[in-house]
Amino acid sequence: MALAAALLPASASAFEGRYVAGSKSYSQDIEIKKSSDGSYNVRASVASQACTGDFDGAGPVAGDVLRATAVMEADKCTLILRRTKKGVSVEEENCLPFHGVACDFTGDYRKR
Repeated sequence: MALAAALLPASASAFEGRYVAGSKSYSQDIEIKKSSDGSYNVRASVASQACTGDFDGAGPVAGDVLRATAVMEADKCTLILRRTKKGVSVEEENCLPFHGVACDFTGDYRKR
């Protein structure tokens, strides 16, 4: 039984938690929570002197990838999160309206 558990992929709930990246002058923060329908709520923020940005979306986990989407008026932003040894790696698609040109959500975040 222990061997079978060891062969299963890591639980999707391993995504849950709070993650940080950046520096004192450029902060990035992500919080991930599992919802009752099995999807994951993702809240992300980025801030510097030149910009701020917020993302509040949700999405499913498939394998070791969480794809969360947020909609703001006519704009749709998707964050693609992959687990790493220290946290999550984030890529974004079509998120410029959510944070402007001076910053983004992309990066390697460590678990807080």
